[in-house]
Amino acid sequence: MVMPNALCAWQSEMTGAQVKELIRLFVEGYEGGITPFNLGSLPIVSGISVNVKGNEGKYTLRSVTKDGKEISDDEVFKVTALSKVSYFSSILKNENFEFAEEEEALRPAFTEYIKNGGKLAEPTDYISIQ
Repeated sequence: MVMPNALCAWQSEMTGAQVKELIRLFVEGYEGGITPFNLGSLPIVSGISVNVKGNEGKYTLRSVTKDGKEISDDEVFKVTALSKVSYFSSILKNENFEFAEEEEALRPAFTEYIKNGGKLAEPTDYISIQ
């Protein structure tokens, strides 16, 4: 999600099933975590697309796709999640996910990546709401 300073980064290798569950938590909300997103606060993803159904201010994750195809539950992904500790702490306690916190602060790491010739992905339509 787009947030102010003090973002932390966590990395994990996850199955497609775990990726879908993580995104579902960010879309629909979870106890002790963030308030589910709304049209003014959408989760941001890169490398995948999500389809969400809206109904009277509540949202349900419908699908997660990569290259136009539904991701397989068994496919393995390297995931980096950016969040404030207070928003992510409940997820870190969830036995379904194993995340390692990055030691380097996000802003300097990103700046160094770009300075060293790192490339950003092309913008895509990454979320659709029905």
